[in-house]
Amino acid sequence: MTDIELNDLLGRPLVAVIGTVDASGRPRCAPIWFHWEDGAAYMFTSRKTLKWRNLERNPHASLCVDWREPPYRSVVMDGPVEEVQRSLYELVRCMAVRYYGEEKGRAFAEGYRDNPPGVVAFRLTPRHIASISSDD
Repeated sequence: MTDIELNDLLGRPLVAVIGTVDASGRPRCAPIWFHWEDGAAYMFTSRKTLKWRNLERNPHASLCVDWREPPYRSVVMDGPVEEVQRSLYELVRCMAVRYYGEEKGRAFAEGYRDNPPGVVAFRLTPRHIASISSDD
């Protein structure tokens, strides 16, 4: 997959799957929205979720994004995760508009306007990216 194809896939409103490791060393996967920007995947979640607790303990994750119709395409990346200081409202609005459309997305994002303290924004900066296309 070329860089253009990779960025096109990562710019689509696809729900990703994030993989973390729990306290017992078991893999855990969860669906998650993401925003691809400047070579990193930005996400948000409640600080109470298992995925965030896992990431606090072990700040590395994998992220899988796939297109499930022919021609099949997927991107799997892994790397370190870090909390980011940025407007939660702007990040959520950007994602919500992409996933829900303009009107519903903006309405959804209003709940994040005041940067609720129980929500964290974070990014995965890939150290490795593997992409596959059924056309390859």
